[in-house]
Amino acid sequence: MAVKKTKKLSAQTTTTAVATGEKFAKVDANGKVTLIDLANLKSAILGGFDLDSLIDGVFIMYHRKVDNFPLMVKPHRWTALQNGGEVADGVVVVDGDKMWVVAPTEADSTGIFWSSAAVSGGATTTGDRLTAIDDLNGKANTASIISKSTSAAVTNTSAYAPGFCNLYSRANANGRGLLAGKWWLPSVGEMIMMMANMAKINYGLSFISEATPLLEKPYWTSTEGGASTAWRLGLGDGTLAGWVTKADSKGCVRPISAYIN
Repeated sequence: MAVKKTKKLSAQTTTTAVATGEKFAKVDANGKVTLIDLANLKSAILGGFDLDSLIDGVFIMYHRKVDNFPLMVKPHRWTALQNGGEVADGVVVVDGDKMWVVAPTEADSTGIFWSSAAVSGGATTTGDRLTAIDDLNGKANTASIISKSTSAAVTNTSAYAPGFCNLYSRANANGRGLLAGKWWLPSVGEMIMMMANMAKINYGLSFISEATPLLEKPYWTSTEGGASTAWRLGLGDGTLAGWVTKADSKGCVRPISAYIN
């Protein structure tokens, strides 16, 4: 009886890309081996599913360096622009009739305090969850909170959540872009929108040089529970707490802005 010989594979290396002309081996029900290219393999796996629908409503915003005009493009187009010297303002996410720009980076991932002491700043809910969820006024909240900063209750420096967002800046080669004063600390309603679109936002962020993803951790909001407390939203499990002490507890902080000049 003839002995079937097997071919021993040489040592393999790991690759993360498929070169032009390379193909994958597939085996049919009868053991016959055939080859399939990357495009046809993708088509077979997706089975007609529209991959673009997964990232619908997500863009990367930038101020074009040649004339400082604000533009936004689909994430897959960003790499070429970035290699050409453009600087991303952030990731634009469209959710219903709302549209915000999420900053590429955030405060220290270990978290920062909301303020140095108790202070009444912007939107106070007195602990009412429904009122907090309805708050979509992060920009106005942050402006008010910054205006209430004093030496006894600091909110306006980068060491604290409202100040970090207010001072955040993204400048292109000409020093234009979404600069300090154009960013704010998201409200509870805005932060919920970010959680609902977290996978899409992180997908967009993955194309931006030195950007960091949203984390499954508690994030501060500009919605207050009272003078000594503010609301935090946990992006991992959705925990929404309005009793977190501003000056004693830390939270992650991610600024947001608008599609503006």
